[in-house]
Amino acid sequence: MATTRIGKLTIRPLTAARVDDVKTVTRGTWGATCWDLHPRYTAAQQRELGLSLGGPGTEAKRRAVLAKLARRRKNSAGLVAYEGTEPIGFVSLGPRYDFALVEKSRATPPVDDVAVWVIPCITVRRGHRGQGVAVAMIRAAVEYAGKHGAPAVEAHPRADGKRVHDDFAFVGTQAMFRKAGFRKVRGILPGLPKGWTPRVTMRATCGSSPKTSSGSPRRSKPAR
Repeated sequence: MATTRIGKLTIRPLTAARVDDVKTVTRGTWGATCWDLHPRYTAAQQRELGLSLGGPGTEAKRRAVLAKLARRRKNSAGLVAYEGTEPIGFVSLGPRYDFALVEKSRATPPVDDVAVWVIPCITVRRGHRGQGVAVAMIRAAVEYAGKHGAPAVEAHPRADGKRVHDDFAFVGTQAMFRKAGFRKVRGILPGLPKGWTPRVTMRATCGSSPKTSSGSPRRSKPAR
């Protein structure tokens, strides 16, 4: 699997052997409650997999589920950033259809029929924030997605506005994605329930992704 080096960072695809590095990165943050698995499954699926129970047994189930995703031949479930041998960041990544909550949420409907990949969550370990780690991981994610056939990558960050604590900025910010080369393709959707986080949709084109004769590959969910 390809490794990306950006400055002092080494960014590697998630493997089964690196699953506990995700635990290390998310420790003490909102991501510690799910290891960034939450967007992949509906509430019913999470209950069935034992991911929503809490307690010591849940961690073992998270580890098993994430390791299974990491073993897939087609593409990894995300990228892990390292400074030396120390894991300091994780970005969840994959085709849009891999993320059940992104597919079903009223806040994140498809913009068009392009077969985008998505970045639903990104976490930088405490003590390493404000140093460009998130932007580097996002750029590496776009490169990785392009090499695996994605025409573009989308994200649904918080809309610019009120400052939020870093531990709860796991969907990213507009500024972060702009720095990584994303552009806004849709603003805040009207009519969403009160209290929902205002989000925009941003997209980056994968320069190395293959094109069909009619342009970008189209959305198609493979048979399971």
